[in-house]
Amino acid sequence: MPICKSWMKYAWEGRQCENPPWEPDPEGLCILHSLKPEKDKQLFDQTLQQQLARQDFDFRGVFFPGPVSFAQWKFQQPANFQRAYFAGWVDFREAEFTATADFSYARFAREANFAKAAFRGPVRFSRSELYAEADFREVCFGDEALFQQINAASRAPFQAFFQNIHLEPQARLSFQDTSLEQVSFLGTDMRQVAFYNVHWPVRRGRRMVFDEVLLQAKSKPAFFRYGSVSVYNLSYEDVCARLEMLYRYLKLNYEGAGDHKQAGDFHYGEMEMHRRADPWRRRFPFSWYNLYWALSGYGERPLRALAWLFGLLGVMATLMAAAGLYTPAGEPLGFGTAVIFLLEQATLLRPAWATPTTTGGHVVSAISRIMLPAQGALFILALRNRLGRRR
Repeated sequence: MPICKSWMKYAWEGRQCENPPWEPDPEGLCILHSLKPEKDKQLFDQTLQQQLARQDFDFRGVFFPGPVSFAQWKFQQPANFQRAYFAGWVDFREAEFTATADFSYARFAREANFAKAAFRGPVRFSRSELYAEADFREVCFGDEALFQQINAASRAPFQAFFQNIHLEPQARLSFQDTSLEQVSFLGTDMRQVAFYNVHWPVRRGRRMVFDEVLLQAKSKPAFFRYGSVSVYNLSYEDVCARLEMLYRYLKLNYEGAGDHKQAGDFHYGEMEMHRRADPWRRRFPFSWYNLYWALSGYGERPLRALAWLFGLLGVMATLMAAAGLYTPAGEPLGFGTAVIFLLEQATLLRPAWATPTTTGGHVVSAISRIMLPAQGALFILALRNRLGRRR
């Protein structure tokens, strides 16, 4: 009796598909592997259910022509979906994979829902194509989980939600050679996640997480949806507080990996979300966090700190020259000498060759003794953080 020729088409080794060829298929493929979109749906569903009943989860190269549901299904044997093509949405909600699950080279043309699924064994999404949203919220990973080169062939954006992921102590979730510019991680402990050559969203020269991009786009109340997925049901302040924790975990992750440059960007994000999480810190211009952000970018922006240092020095020198700065012989001094006078004061010297003669001049002199060294220290801190972290 002839069998499906999928093993010839895909050059498979080992086990073959033993389903009979579907007569309308020109390549001699069975109803499951046939690439004809106008399949006999009743025959396809019947054959699929028969295979599931046999606990046969070898779906390599199977073409699913329409929506398919594996919700709450227990895959007690290795599940192989290599090169499977899902033309409609696919539902794996609350499914349990007790052994290996392989979705390498699989293509998902519509939404893929894995919410609350449990992967007890290794799972692999290598060079998979997910053209629409992929929902991995509250998924449990118990072993190695790899997402590698997602959408590398199509270059379509990888839109996914890995919110509130649960990782067993021995689990390891890895993202490699993949864009994370539209991937949400809110509520996930990122310390057990590995990143290799991934691309984060970049805004104003800073790497950030997609959740912050959404927060900035939606501005104030954070009751909104992204695509078909409800992203938050939280207040603005609560989202900021959770983002603060997410950034903290990412910072610790990258510091542990020795990538202190990117850890600095996530430290910036952590501080920014901490500032925004409290209305007073966010709105009062002279709160400590607002000043720390404005004067040095939380100790991560040396150019900003240097610009403020030069600006303060220029303004104070102008005020000092206007208020009256004289030599002991009574000769007036101009802007250039006022700059030198303030710099000497800032380095804890007591220049005797000049002295302010008015109350305003003494006030500027006193303030400069505090502000210029403080801003200089912020610049040195930011420079150290920015350059000293490079490997």
